[in-house]
Amino acid sequence: MAVYLPDEIISEILSPALKVSDEAFSDTSPTSNPFAHYSESSSAFLLVCKAWLRVATPLLYHVVVLRSKAQAAALDVALRENPELGRFIKKLRVEGGYGGPMLKIIKAAPNITDLFCSINIWSSDNVSGLVRALPTMNPIRVIMFDTPYHGTRNKNSQLLLDTLKICVQKEWKNLAVFELPYSSHYSSTTLLAISSSLKEAPALKTLVVPAMRLFGPTPPEHLVMIAENPSLQSIELRPPTNPRFAADLVAPLSAAFTHSSLRGLVKIPENPGPPVSRTPTPPPSMSLLQYSTGSVPEKIWDRILRFAMARDVEWKSQPRPFWLVSKKFARLALPYLKESLLFQSPFDYDDFLDKLPIEPSLRTQVRTLYIRAHANINLRPIFGINLVNIVCLNPVTVTLKVFSDLVKFRGSTLRRLEGIHVTKSTKLGDPAVFSHFTNIRSLSLGFKIPFATSTSVPSGALATLEQLKLTNFDLSVMPIFSQMDLPALRQAAFPIDNVGLGDFLTKHGSKLQALTISVATHRLVDIFDACPALVDLTVVCGSAVPDSSRYSCSVNSSALETIQFETDGRIRGAERKWASFFNRLNIDTFPALRQIAVPCIRWPTTEHDIEKSSWVRWADRLLDRNVKLADKQGVCWRRRLKKK
Repeated sequence: MAVYLPDEIISEILSPALKVSDEAFSDTSPTSNPFAHYSESSSAFLLVCKAWLRVATPLLYHVVVLRSKAQAAALDVALRENPELGRFIKKLRVEGGYGGPMLKIIKAAPNITDLFCSINIWSSDNVSGLVRALPTMNPIRVIMFDTPYHGTRNKNSQLLLDTLKICVQKEWKNLAVFELPYSSHYSSTTLLAISSSLKEAPALKTLVVPAMRLFGPTPPEHLVMIAENPSLQSIELRPPTNPRFAADLVAPLSAAFTHSSLRGLVKIPENPGPPVSRTPTPPPSMSLLQYSTGSVPEKIWDRILRFAMARDVEWKSQPRPFWLVSKKFARLALPYLKESLLFQSPFDYDDFLDKLPIEPSLRTQVRTLYIRAHANINLRPIFGINLVNIVCLNPVTVTLKVFSDLVKFRGSTLRRLEGIHVTKSTKLGDPAVFSHFTNIRSLSLGFKIPFATSTSVPSGALATLEQLKLTNFDLSVMPIFSQMDLPALRQAAFPIDNVGLGDFLTKHGSKLQALTISVATHRLVDIFDACPALVDLTVVCGSAVPDSSRYSCSVNSSALETIQFETDGRIRGAERKWASFFNRLNIDTFPALRQIAVPCIRWPTTEHDIEKSSWVRWADRLLDRNVKLADKQGVCWRRRLKKK
């Protein structure tokens, strides 16, 4: 289809996907690198067809960001083979030294107007090409990057800084804008050095500095020095990356930046307001439903609101107040508001109970209760409501008597019962209580009470159960579920260890597609032999590291696709601790495995850290087998370009 479109139209289509914003290009924040993401490269758009390749190439090369030696070497090769590509480069961001290729790259790109240059250089880096290339440029804008509180500079870093000073003072005749890094909060040796050159820059008109809190009437020494440049017209304050902090900076700025030495050069940023939507609102006459009969739009809006306000699958945040749009929306939305209720506190719950006598229709309208209250609440008043789901987002503790009555009154209608914990009792639980759940699909319970072992367990109980989660349960609970048939069971979760879990998995493991277990459960049973149909495995590790020898089976497990390890937050020395697992892990018996997730992973964002990271080494080895390694947010490592 693109073949029949003019190049101008294709360019408009591809520009949003290939464009690098100036905010990202010029970002000097040391804690947030906009190019340290793990998404696919935008160059993939060039592979769609010849027309896209022709139109997208200039767009792709307009802003060039170099973050590794391999990228610099690859760009050098591309420019040597296609010299015309160099003319497209307008902005160049260089985050390291990257050796000799930098000289060839810059010489091949004569139209560069904006340069981002990092002087935070490692001693092992090579700045020879960059140092020789900088004097051959004549940029209009230069952005300097450095890390805060930088100590003594190494040879390469100092050489690059000295070259930058000479270029600013003598070579760059077109330099009109210079941006200082976020590390320029206070005067330092580095800032004073570059400021002495900026004071002499012949064409400097604008200095951009990060907005900063200054306490006292005197501005930093380096700003006073730069202000002596007779060609300087303004000092612009770059607002913080996080807009929440912008409003706090205006007041502290005024005293120092109105100092007489700056001669009114400083432009204080205005307090940013909330973003204004630029999406035009279509006039009423453009409504697609304007020619419909009166009944049709109402039916359509009813269906739309049903999906927009649905909460039966999992709890979602409070929906947008669609019912405030119009009286019609209020009338159509009200039934869906009543279907699913969330109680954030015991007071919300008590208010609901007070409404029941006043509005008896709620007993048939309310279908799902989500309970987030941290305090214990009395469930008895809701036994008479025709409920389908009771989901306790925080555990709700009940007695054995309350649980038995709940099952007696609501067991036949409930499809989902989650977050109920039955406390210890002097009485024994009766396994027959589970036979009252005739329609249950999901059950998440905790049982501190023991169950009578002499009572026969109804094998046909919980015939419709698809998901089972047991937390904090007594040893007598597992044998009960091991004796049931549970024909519909597909997902099971047992976050804590229990000696009876081996028998349960031996009987029901062949049906399970998703399983959550404690890391200690591996010693009870061979998980993969007991659960041959398992697709998703979650292992609760805490601070422990699993034994890699447990992650294999006697025959190929053709179903397993993901393994998720749940770990404690940030584990000190996580790379060292997990080395024994990944260095010995053999996934040959899992041909369908596609992802392993470890929450304590912290992906590196710079070339120096990538080269040292064990996580990266293990991720690359797994990628050779088409398996991705993911962190807590589900971000998978994407293989980086490597220098040949």
